[in-house]
Amino acid sequence: MQHGLPHLRRKAMTGTNAPLVKLADYRPTDFAIEAVRMTVRLDEDRTTVSAHYDVRRRPGAGASTLRLLADGLDDVRLAIDGSGVDWAREGSDCVLAVPPADRFAVKVETRLDPAKNTALSGLYRTNGVYCTQCEAEGFRRIVPFLDRPDVLSRYRVRLEARRDACPVLLANGNLIAQEDLGDGWHAAVWDDPHPKPSYLFALVGGKLDALHDTFTTMEGRQVALTLYVEPGKTDRAGFAMEALKRSMRWDEERFGRAYDLDQFNIVAVSDFNLAAMENKGLNIFNDKYILASPDTATDEDYERIEAIIAHEYFHNWSGNRITCRDWFQLCLKEGLTVFRDQEYTSDLYDRAIKRIADVRTLRAHQFPEDAGPLAHPVRPDSYREINNFYTATVYEKGAEIVRMISRWLGPDRFRAAMDRYFATHDGQAVRLEDFLAAMEAEKPEGEAWPDFLSWYTQAGTPRVSVTYAQEATGSVKLTFEQKTPPTPGQDTKIALPVPCDIGLVDDNSQDAPLDKATVRCEGGRWNGSQFLLEQASGSIILSGLPAGTLRPSLFRDFSAPVIVSVKGLSPADELALARHDPNAFNAWSHMQSCYTRALQRRYHRFAMDEPAGDDGALFEAMIEHAERAIGDAGRWATAAAALTPPTAHDLARTLERDIDPDTVERARVSFRSDLCTRYGQNLAALAEQLGLEDSTDISPRAANRRALLVALLGLLADWPDKAADTLLDRVAAGAASMTMRLAALHLTLRRGGAAANAAVDAFERRHGGDPLAMDKWLGVQARTGTLERLEALEGHAAYDASNPNRVRALIGGFAMGNLAGFHAADGGGYRFVAGRIGRIDGDNPQLAARLASAFGAWRTFEPTRRGQARQALEALAAEDGLSVDLSDIVTRTLAD
Repeated sequence: MQHGLPHLRRKAMTGTNAPLVKLADYRPTDFAIEAVRMTVRLDEDRTTVSAHYDVRRRPGAGASTLRLLADGLDDVRLAIDGSGVDWAREGSDCVLAVPPADRFAVKVETRLDPAKNTALSGLYRTNGVYCTQCEAEGFRRIVPFLDRPDVLSRYRVRLEARRDACPVLLANGNLIAQEDLGDGWHAAVWDDPHPKPSYLFALVGGKLDALHDTFTTMEGRQVALTLYVEPGKTDRAGFAMEALKRSMRWDEERFGRAYDLDQFNIVAVSDFNLAAMENKGLNIFNDKYILASPDTATDEDYERIEAIIAHEYFHNWSGNRITCRDWFQLCLKEGLTVFRDQEYTSDLYDRAIKRIADVRTLRAHQFPEDAGPLAHPVRPDSYREINNFYTATVYEKGAEIVRMISRWLGPDRFRAAMDRYFATHDGQAVRLEDFLAAMEAEKPEGEAWPDFLSWYTQAGTPRVSVTYAQEATGSVKLTFEQKTPPTPGQDTKIALPVPCDIGLVDDNSQDAPLDKATVRCEGGRWNGSQFLLEQASGSIILSGLPAGTLRPSLFRDFSAPVIVSVKGLSPADELALARHDPNAFNAWSHMQSCYTRALQRRYHRFAMDEPAGDDGALFEAMIEHAERAIGDAGRWATAAAALTPPTAHDLARTLERDIDPDTVERARVSFRSDLCTRYGQNLAALAEQLGLEDSTDISPRAANRRALLVALLGLLADWPDKAADTLLDRVAAGAASMTMRLAALHLTLRRGGAAANAAVDAFERRHGGDPLAMDKWLGVQARTGTLERLEALEGHAAYDASNPNRVRALIGGFAMGNLAGFHAADGGGYRFVAGRIGRIDGDNPQLAARLASAFGAWRTFEPTRRGQARQALEALAAEDGLSVDLSDIVTRTLAD
């Protein structure tokens, strides 16, 4: 035992020797910390933290020591009940000898240097503002603590700082006192009456401008709302404030959840590893997801801001009031809250378009994750670094499982189940099983509950094969088979409950009345609109249907996160559904299948030096979509989606093995070129008819019109006719919104030539002083340019390698958005990105680990590129002192 203060830093480990944390090893703590009283003195030269813990021994716990988790804390002092205490370092933790009493007090003191905290985890200082990020394990970088989500404590926090440096002092909860300390110092005391885990602790201090408003809850309480931004930026915070009020009202109306404090504060900072953080009563945001004006933010930015503000606010109940017992239950708060924010934006905007956008995201990020070396269950059973499990699987796939449950129960029963969940577990740290029990309790009496838990515990994306047959007798038979490929650590898979929403479409684009059909099922069951496949194979026969051809519209609205193939549905049938399926989502999905089939054929033909073939019927369908939409504002958004073929990455993922990125690009360019050879004049005329003029209107109608115009221009970008250049010049010259300005820049860069350089310079002249706008400028060049251009941009004044937003725009934009550049055959893209990741890791391990996920699909490329990627990864893995975060990702990515 010792009282000394040995030097302590986060130790670098490889992914294989970092400690493995297992769900099966979970044990409750021997001690609870019921209350925390902290004083934080923010000083540029030396920040001090003093914390007092009221500790209670749990019944039956006979432990004689208390382990307080710590990370990177060099200077620590400890006392128990006001007296010195024997303690020692064990790894990075502080282990104290404690009295046998049921209750005692622990006092902890630490000294920090937030300005040197480049990891942006714990307490750090950015642009003169003190800020915290404690999820998942950042609180232990501030003070030693039982830093686990199942330790819930009430916090009272006193902040002290120089008034000139930190006129604004914020923490969780309600402001209960302010003091003038003299000598230019002041203090603020914040009290949070709701017990919370340490990962929700937050404080902010600095010079910030404020936008104020109020909200009256359904209970009649008035809540003071304040949105803090860096000086001079409140003119771009108004949309975010209105979005906050909309989300508060929606959560009351849809889920009956009212806000529970007197104040709600949001702070936007420019250096932040995440999009935002839901700290109780004090949400901290990356300012990218707060600041918006039509001149600087795209329509997509506005919708993303709306969704993220809602997401963090909704966490107040699904995450804060009810939190996770352990980090394995992360999906319990994140998947559920993603579902809630998706429903919110669906109600606010267009439900079909929102569903299309969410599924595109799932297919682009989560499906590849499920198919690669980083695959893991929605609730993993082990991890080495929890930061690496904030993934599309936990978030997006987690949301899809909640959606399956909600659709199976129906809206009324699902609302009752959510009410039960909130009422039963308010103030608790719970498991996934607790959530599922609340859902099951609201099922119809006597009905078997589907095994939805297996969706959480089994990794991989199920592949469902459906055989369709229509009998002359007026019946349709659908035969289903499901199979989930092996994933790391899970070679054997079980059958999952797979709900398939079914429609049968006749030649008049009408749905057959399935509620009047006679139904017979095997291997599953029918609830009136869904067939639930519960075994490895099953079938449904629907009899008594109207005469005539009926085409199957399956998995409507993406009723299950699966990959589907349908036998018995011809390409002509699918094109007919793409044109006329009354379900808007499925019409889009069929159109994407038609695109994919055409592009795959071109890819394989080009690989064998054969001509592309004829896609005339698909081209006609595209023109039909455009012509039907031009004069019908209600069709603008869905037509824009229908006229947007798969991206290069989308197409590459469907090829699965031995991918040649250059041939992928050639297939896509040739498709658009052939379309324009036949219909370029038509598309240009349709764009003129829609109107090239722009405005600063951010209404859904204006955004939908811009979306359709951008889709039309995107198809024309590979048209060699000068008419395309003229159109783009006119769009760029008249662009009043960032949406059209950025689209014009992107498409001009795709066309290349002198116009591209002029467009780049013009954008910089207009937005050179705005970092968030310049992120777009960096990103669009990273996604369309060469490695040489990327290296040149690193030296540009707009790029700052210490800022996560700049790094994600440039390095992330290249690695994750430039298929041909990153996957160049000579390996230059791999070496460049791996080298930059290694540099970033020394300062910001979380950012480095997220960038490294770009290598996840390296085994799917052709042999030369596979070899180059492996060499780059092995060189990165061999570097000394890699963080746990990065080494975990690299080790798993390389694992056989």
